[in-house]
Parts: sequence; C-alpha cells; structure tokens
Amino acid sequence: MSKTQVAIVGTGGISRAHIEPLSKMADVELIGFCDVVLDKAKKAAEPFGATAYEHAAEMYDVVKPDAVYICLPPFAHGEAEIEAAKRGMPFFVEKPVSNSIETIRKVCDAVSKAGILTSVGYMNRHRRGAHRAKELLAKDQTVLALGYWVGGPGGGWWGQKHLSGGQLVEQTTHIVDLARFLLGDAKEVYARATKGFVTGIDKYTNDDASLLSIQFENGAIANITSCCAVRVGGGVGLTIHAQKTHLVFHDWAMHLRIQREGVDGEEIPGEGNIFEIEDKRFIHAVRTGDKSEIYSPYLDGAKSAQLTIAGNESIETGQPVKIAAI
Repeated sequence: MSKTQVAIVGTGGISRAHIEPLSKMADVELIGFCDVVLDKAKKAAEPFGATAYEHAAEMYDVVKPDAVYICLPPFAHGEAEIEAAKRGMPFFVEKPVSNSIETIRKVCDAVSKAGILTSVGYMNRHRRGAHRAKELLAKDQTVLALGYWVGGPGGGWWGQKHLSGGQLVEQTTHIVDLARFLLGDAKEVYARATKGFVTGIDKYTNDDASLLSIQFENGAIANITSCCAVRVGGGVGLTIHAQKTHLVFHDWAMHLRIQREGVDGEEIPGEGNIFEIEDKRFIHAVRTGDKSEIYSPYLDGAKSAQLTIAGNESIETGQPVKIAAI
C-alpha cells in the first residue's frame, strides 16, 4: 500500500507536536506546508522536500493530499476546514476548533454534507486512564466534577481574548472536553471572571481567572477553574466524584488515581507520547476507514468548544447560558 500523503496547514508551535511523529511513520509522507507567513511554511517544508504555500485551497488543489492537519490559532479556523471538506479530504484539526460559534456551525455543515473523516486534537480522550474512567462511570452515577488549569500568562495572539477566546476557550478546553467525554453533554453553563492582575504584556485582554459551572444532562454538575495569572505553583487536573467511585486526573499527562468502594486503589500513568498515539490512530483511520479509535470527530469536538464559548457569553452577560444544538 502506498504512503499516506499529508499536508499541514499552520506551522506554529502546535504543528511541531504532530510533524515530528508523522515524519517518523513509515507509511506517511509530508508533501505540503501552508502558512500565511510563507517563509515559515518554507522553513517547515524544507527538511521533507515538500512544497510551501500561503493559501490552503491552493495547496489542496496542487498537492492533492490524502489527509490534512490543520494547526491554526482559534481565530484563523474555518476556511481551511471548509475547503478540505469541499474536496472530500479527511482532516485532523487542533483544538479549539474555533473561538466563533458561527464558524463552528459553518464547518459542521460542511463536514456533515461531505461525510468525511475528521478528528479533533483532544488528546486526553486517547489516554488509557480516560477509557478506564469511562468504563467505571458507566456502572456508577457521577454527582460532581471539579477541574482546573492554573498557570501563567502568554503573549501574542494568546493574550488577546478576541483572538484566542481567552484561557477558557484556548487552554482549559482540554479539561472541559475530558469532563464531557466522561459525563456526557451539557445543558447549561454559568461563568464568572476577573481581570486586571496581569500587567506588562502588550495588548493583553484575557481574563486572569474564571469559574465555569456546568449542568450536565444526566444531572451531574461541574465547576472548572481557569487561571493564567500566577508564576508559582499551578497545575492541571480533574476530579470526579461518583457515588461509589473517586477519580483524580492530575498533571499535564493526566495520570489517574482511582478509589472505589470496597476495592483496592488503582493508578494509571499518563502517556508521555500522546500526540504520537492520536496521530497513529488518525492515520490508521485514513488508511483503513476504521473509525473505532477516532474518539473526537469534528461534530463532537465542536460541542466542547461550544461550552467554553458559552462560558464567555455568560461572563459578558452575567447570566446562565443554555446549550442548544449547534
């Protein structure tokens, strides 16, 4: 079987997390790189003898990839996905899929019409711990989830809320998505935020901290904390309290500690090579048509982005926001 030819849209930091494992796969060839800054695309393409482009649609038409990786900032999504869908090209897209619900709806429509294979970069869904937790919670009733992502501020587009969506949309989305994966869909959110503590960063408009409360359709509730104003301490995690099960995910790798009524404790370490794992599963699906390990197709990953965007709406209005169908 011939190699799967892959094109990359966006050559910023997150693209490198995928380019490295993809370049090591014997059944993958990187054939095109696209970036609005052409020199960046050329630099990324050079080691692979690939071609560089400024516009995704042009690259799609010239190199005709078997699959596309879309690694763009939140504000830049939309066109690359829609143009891939129009051409029937499977795509992997990094989270968040957008900071705009209007853009998300347009892409959902294009993906649905095309019927293409898609995957969103919510890598925690590929962890052994997440699947063990899902197995246990299927036999129990979750009552409460408490999540957090606490760290320091970032600059550039990340620090400008109208471009990134803020920490909740761009970063804490991983915690929101893991909660959704384990607890199911949400029906309503309410959020509060504070700002003004971070200074000295040009054009910085992000909230410094926020609290997102989620009411799930199954009756469970969650509170998810974001903070990007601290330079000491911090961390990442999600704790789930079910009636007979206590789950603690912690650190970036999402190591899992399990306590169950009447059963010895259990620990599942998080995978350090999680990008490689999700990339191998996506390429396998492209090559074989087997979607059994695609845990976050676009139409589902869009719902996690929707929750965080609704959280921003609640911050702005001071009111709860009901979650409607996208």
